[in-house]
Amino acid sequence: MTDEQASFPDRGRKLNWRQACALIGCGKTQFYALVKSGKLPAYRPEGCKRGLWVYEADVTACIRRVEK
Repeated sequence: MTDEQASFPDRGRKLNWRQACALIGCGKTQFYALVKSGKLPAYRPEGCKRGLWVYEADVTACIRRVEK
């Protein structure tokens, strides 16, 4: 295990925006609004100019916050 892997706990599967939208039950615009507002943490892999990825654990946590 590298130092980088040790500093980040396993947060489950990585999802693209389509997969996240299916899990949340929203459209692309709402997904990007959640990311922009900071309610859903997302990342762009180094070297990529397009597309965002989210962790499944972050998506389910976001859903739980909305349901409360």
